[in-house]
Amino acid sequence: MRFTPTTLLASLSCAALLTLQPALAELEGAGDHRLVPRLEGSEIITYRFVEFDRVTLPFGPRSDDGFEDERTLEGEHTQLTYVLRNPEVTTLQVKRAYRQGLEDAGFDIAYAGSGRGELGRRFHAQDIFDRDRQGASRSTLGWTRGTDVRDKRFLAAEHAAEDVYVTALIYNNRDLEPVIRMDVVEVPEQEHTLAMAAPEPAERQPVERDAIVAAHEREDLSAEAIEEGIVSEGRVAVRDILFEFDSAEIIDESADALATIAEVLDQNAELDLLIVGHTDNVGDFDYNLNLSMQRARAVAAWLEDHHDIAGDRLQSAGAGMMAPAASNRSEDGRSQNRRVELVEL
Repeated sequence: MRFTPTTLLASLSCAALLTLQPALAELEGAGDHRLVPRLEGSEIITYRFVEFDRVTLPFGPRSDDGFEDERTLEGEHTQLTYVLRNPEVTTLQVKRAYRQGLEDAGFDIAYAGSGRGELGRRFHAQDIFDRDRQGASRSTLGWTRGTDVRDKRFLAAEHAAEDVYVTALIYNNRDLEPVIRMDVVEVPEQEHTLAMAAPEPAERQPVERDAIVAAHEREDLSAEAIEEGIVSEGRVAVRDILFEFDSAEIIDESADALATIAEVLDQNAELDLLIVGHTDNVGDFDYNLNLSMQRARAVAAWLEDHHDIAGDRLQSAGAGMMAPAASNRSEDGRSQNRRVELVEL
């Protein structure tokens, strides 16, 4: 329900003073709570919505020990500040109009008070009314000084059927316009919980020999493919040469790939190769540089010992982590970077 000038005038004794001005443009994305009416002609100047939060609202006057009645609620929290840009309208008119409007919407008024005598000293100055209200100028949002203390009004209401709770602090701003600072909490029927997903451990490099072999996806480069890569690109990566974790010891399952390299060398007597070891970026730079060199030398030694390739046709080098073939941010990328490359000399 929205209040029209007609219904509001009928309910207030100083009706002759009430001349509502057209509302200005509203905040983008802002809106009223579905159950709470607003005063016609008012506009939203601050708005905040939280899907689920724990909020403590005052439902009674304030004494030296704090609010005499507070409600700690969990649910949707809609926080609104309205301004009625008509200094002729009094806060008493606004309070009475809201009281009637809330009752008509099915709310029960739990507490209503005005001024220091009913609300208590500095009732309006508590953080509970100021929190997270941003986006409006201080002249529009701030408290006025020098007006009658009775001009500060407060309402607290509850809608039992819908489990919705409302508080509204009403006062004059520095332009003497009525302002309504409102909090609405709607308690859900079921407790609000976030869904839990199954754990997804970070991918790790396999460390056991069998796990290293099982995790590897073989490429099975042929002699022709290796030769073509060297001829067209000047180099070729051989990823089927596997090493023990954190070691230069070649795993036996690498024998086929090394035999294919030897076949290329046997078929191309003029071909000399630079064998370059590469690592991922896990670990110290100098350590990886040294490990990559040891692995390159291990490949050269295997070709000499197992396939009688002359040592003067092979030269070893280590590039460590300096020339990644893929991103090191995933284990898949890191596995691509752990490789041996053959470069034509």
